[in-house]
Amino acid sequence: MGITEIISNIKFLMLPVIIIIGIEFLLIALYFFYYRERQSDHQKQLPLKQLLLGAIFIGYIVFVLELTVIGRGTSHYMQMNLQPFSGYIDAWKKYSLRDLQNCLFNILMFVPLGMFLPLLIAKFKEFKWLLLVVVGATMSIETYQTLSGAGIFELDDLINNSLGGIIGYQLYRLATSIAHNKKVKLKSLIGNLAIPLLMGFIFIGMNIVYAQQEFGHLAINAYTKSKMSDVDVFTSLELSSAPTVAPIYKKMIKNDDVEDLLQQKLGLSERNAQNDKSHGETLVKDKDGVLFTLVKNDAEGQWWLTENNYKPEQTSVAGQEEKAKSLMDELSILPQDAEFTVLENGEFEWQLPDRPDLNRDYWTGDIGLGLKQDGRVYSLAYSLHKNQFIREVNILSPSEVYERIKRGEFPQIKYNALVQEEDLIIKKGDQIEIESIELSHMYDTKGYYQPIYEVSGKFNGNEWFTLIQARKE
Repeated sequence: MGITEIISNIKFLMLPVIIIIGIEFLLIALYFFYYRERQSDHQKQLPLKQLLLGAIFIGYIVFVLELTVIGRGTSHYMQMNLQPFSGYIDAWKKYSLRDLQNCLFNILMFVPLGMFLPLLIAKFKEFKWLLLVVVGATMSIETYQTLSGAGIFELDDLINNSLGGIIGYQLYRLATSIAHNKKVKLKSLIGNLAIPLLMGFIFIGMNIVYAQQEFGHLAINAYTKSKMSDVDVFTSLELSSAPTVAPIYKKMIKNDDVEDLLQQKLGLSERNAQNDKSHGETLVKDKDGVLFTLVKNDAEGQWWLTENNYKPEQTSVAGQEEKAKSLMDELSILPQDAEFTVLENGEFEWQLPDRPDLNRDYWTGDIGLGLKQDGRVYSLAYSLHKNQFIREVNILSPSEVYERIKRGEFPQIKYNALVQEEDLIIKKGDQIEIESIELSHMYDTKGYYQPIYEVSGKFNGNEWFTLIQARKE
């Protein structure tokens, strides 16, 4: 789940929390303005500060339950992940900010708990009691999720939630120290921010290491090693063990001059009043005032131009092919000869096949074009990029790949939507037949096109495949 999805979900879940806190504040107001006036001086009165903090704390508890318990599905019955720091390892191996966000979110979710408890109950000013409650609350949530199927019992969640509670407690200690001494003491500041500071230094160090690496990370390397004892792995293939090499390329992207191109060649100009470039969309118009939407994906070097409110009709392509080819020559966006195709819907397409067996630069991708009967453009889709040849690298032989399979050093990949996670767990008595080991390529986190092996076969009689990095470390 990305940061945008997290924020969207939080906004949705906050509505009942705000309503509950609002009702609590109303009851507190009634208590102070009606009931409290009728109390005798001998009756113990509840302090306003504690009541308000308690109301907010109840709202926070409801919010956490919404995230972890209420309304969750039941698709993970009795599943557990007891590998410590597996989320961080996966985030590093994939160099994925999204995976790291999930880890950090689980920490942040329990920070308020470490702050609220000592503020509300004096006993929790002692760290041992607070830690007991934080760990107990996490264990309760994880156990419920496991038994109900609402989630997976993950040791990572226990670690991250506990870290969050400890950080919250340290923030409480820092705040009380500042309030008591009327100033910030360096010793107290460093001591109470030790965990986030240490995590910050670790992340900085990891980024320095990553920046020093020539190539990026492959997502397929984020896996937990399978236990292969008493698992039958076999093949009828004749596997070569001879050393071999394969090329690596770098994905080169350039689409910052798209607007200029469309203005010069198609006469399209921006309509600034309604542009939404924050979402990659720009509203443009031709000389007749006809509106088009230009969508750009800068990360992938792709863009799409579509006429607004136009519904393509099935028209004869007779005479249109030459118009399409002539327009493409005029645009000069097709780097080299490509396979020309007329699609069933009457649109045109140019394809440049992927050729990662060349020891030179090459272009790959496709361009789609839709023309009206009068030859005017109603759609234009650009999805081309250049693969720049870097160098050849030593790669694993098919025989070495087979040995990795036998050692359990491969990711389990869902080969269709009907396969459940539990179906992919390798256990005693399972059989894996290797039927094919083919060399392919995959983009890494730095945009390098690295060689990988596609391994396919049968897992307990069912279709199965996995992907393994070919480049030797």
